[in-house]
Amino acid sequence: MYTLNRLEQAFEALAYQAFTFPRFRPLLQALKPQSSIVAIAASDANQPIGLALAQIQPDRQSCKVLSIFVKPNYRQQGIGTALLQRLEAELHQCQCDRAELTYTTGNPTTSSLERLLQKRDWSDPKPRMLVGKTTTDTISDAPWMKRISLPVAYSLFPWQEITPTDRIALQQQKSPWIPPMLLPFLHEENIEPLNSLGLRYQGEVVGWLITHRLDPATVRYTCGFIRPDLKLRYISLLANAIQIQIDAKIPFGIWTIPLEFSSMAHFVKARMAPYLISLEESKVAYKSLKPYKTTTERLNAREYSLN
Repeated sequence: MYTLNRLEQAFEALAYQAFTFPRFRPLLQALKPQSSIVAIAASDANQPIGLALAQIQPDRQSCKVLSIFVKPNYRQQGIGTALLQRLEAELHQCQCDRAELTYTTGNPTTSSLERLLQKRDWSDPKPRMLVGKTTTDTISDAPWMKRISLPVAYSLFPWQEITPTDRIALQQQKSPWIPPMLLPFLHEENIEPLNSLGLRYQGEVVGWLITHRLDPATVRYTCGFIRPDLKLRYISLLANAIQIQIDAKIPFGIWTIPLEFSSMAHFVKARMAPYLISLEESKVAYKSLKPYKTTTERLNAREYSLN
């Protein structure tokens, strides 16, 4: 018979680190009471068998469910459902009103996760971005990788060398031509200095590609954009960043492209897809954590989540 309990100390969480993604393990290593991290553990005879992990956002009213995992030989026994139910209850106790969960399709556990969300009355998952994965050996064969050269009026620079003047200029111009979610300054935490690049045209910053190192062998291309009237130069920006990664002998790359930016998504589907080893969708689901007393309140809450 399994038991559930909330982990509140880093030493308690050590045995559960393998039950979440590598990028979230530092959160468990720094776990302490009253932190923004909520970790619910499942154990059987004191042996770890599952973990649900969430992070309360700075507004203290919303939260993100980061991962849910159950050991393979314990699946199909209701443990995942119990973990998520307990996690939701703990988050509600922390005054969170709304929960969000994102995941990538194409994994063996995708269908199980979607059934779990439906059972716990989460919103129907909605596609939010494309996630492409490849190796540098594969992507180097793309014909557009030869478009590294730029006209004289353009110049590349390491993003870490952006000047205060450049920052001010981009902040002032973000309303006319920069989509808010692609503002580069939102993605600078733990930036990968190797191939995070900026692009200048006639001395003015007009584009960027911000990357992050997920592990020693993998670079994620997190945020890329170029001024719309100069968008044909984005391929050169991308090709240069990839070439730097190739030269550094880092074998794997991941690209995340919000689906709302149709031209970028089209480029990935039409011109990158033949050189990717996988192309999946990232989806998002929501749930209101406010208690409801009637069926009407429950349906209204679900409608709110869907919107």
